Amino acid sequence: MRKLTAAVLVLIAISFLWGCYESEVPLSKKPSSKVDAKLIGNWRSVPRNDNDRTISLLLKQFNENEYLVAWKEGKDGKTLMARGFNTKIVDIHIINLQNIESLDKNERTYVFFKYGFNAKGNLVVNVLSDDFAKLKRMKFKSARDFYDFVQENISENGLFGESIEFCPTAPVRLEINP
Repeated sequence: MRKLTAAVLVLIAISFLWGCYESEVPLSKKPSSKVDAKLIGNWRSVPRNDNDRTISLLLKQFNENEYLVAWKEGKDGKTLMARGFNTKIVDIHIINLQNIESLDKNERTYVFFKYGFNAKGNLVVNVLSDDFAKLKRMKFKSARDFYDFVQENISENGLFGESIEFCPTAPVRLEINP
């Protein structure tokens, strides 16, 4: 399993999500929309049951089109970092999240999160799932092919995993350890 998959699994370690699709190519070569100001800030996961560990999430604007993303599970977890940018398919906003912890091209792969906000103003994310039968073991050669596949299947049940809800929170301390 690649490092990014392991890192993202920390983010989505809530037991109801088992697999996330990982790709060497993003959904679009460039962001298809600017940074969403509503995403910027500190977020904390809303536990579904008593066994869920809290996930702290920090999204910062890196530039006009990209985010710097840091997250940590629990109080003692390692802080992980990635860069992200938006791709809009139909009316669905998807963050292309790329591992930036290594300079090795093989470890700088992408995972993808559909996001939105619920009536309470909380952030709700769903990971692009490798449990989706049509996506299993698929490798895309270009962002265009990948985009076309997701667009064609965007309304299919199971393309994205179950949701994780995050509520806004006061700034959290996310230490960066070598």
